[in-house]
Amino acid sequence: MPLKDLTKADQELVLQCLRAITDGEIEDWEFQTRLGITRLVVKRMIVEWPEVDDEVENSDGFLAINNCMNEICHGIRLSPEEWALRFTQSRDAVTLAYKNWLRLGGQTHGGIR
Repeated sequence: MPLKDLTKADQELVLQCLRAITDGEIEDWEFQTRLGITRLVVKRMIVEWPEVDDEVENSDGFLAINNCMNEICHGIRLSPEEWALRFTQSRDAVTLAYKNWLRLGGQTHGGIR
């Protein structure tokens, strides 16, 4: 599974993305439309962390990681102050973690699925 093959630091950034998205960065009424899964599903991934099955494209685990990271990297915009509250590393580090996860999963590009 790509998640398990990431460094611990990158795994932590993935988890921070999941938390940032579920903590209200996207309104309830648009959550499932933008992410393709419900907020409850993403919250379940956080509770089960790091036992998330992300190997199969379009599985809940894959969609939670891919779509939350895509939103953080390319969708929502956080002020530097908001970023510092939610993330332990820079936006570039989060983007690199996303690219690493995609590469390990055999994906050539990201984006909402």
